[in-house]
Amino acid sequence: MKDKDTQSDNLQIEALKTVVKDLQQEIDMLTKQKELLQFKCREAGAKILKLEQLIKELKRDNTLLSMDVATLTNRLREAGL
Repeated sequence: MKDKDTQSDNLQIEALKTVVKDLQQEIDMLTKQKELLQFKCREAGAKILKLEQLIKELKRDNTLLSMDVATLTNRLREAGL
């Protein structure tokens, strides 16, 4: 009976080792995925900051150009054209 119990215990231990190994592999895979996602989020954040700066510059340029158009339009009107 002891041999049967020992054999059963050994099978359970082997099954647990397999489960632990599978879980460790899953943890490793998820850790790598997390690191990749963090990297991609940092990349996206940097791109967003650059785009926000570009939008700010374009708005400024648009304002300046609008003012130039208004000035030129007024000058043309004053010149009778």
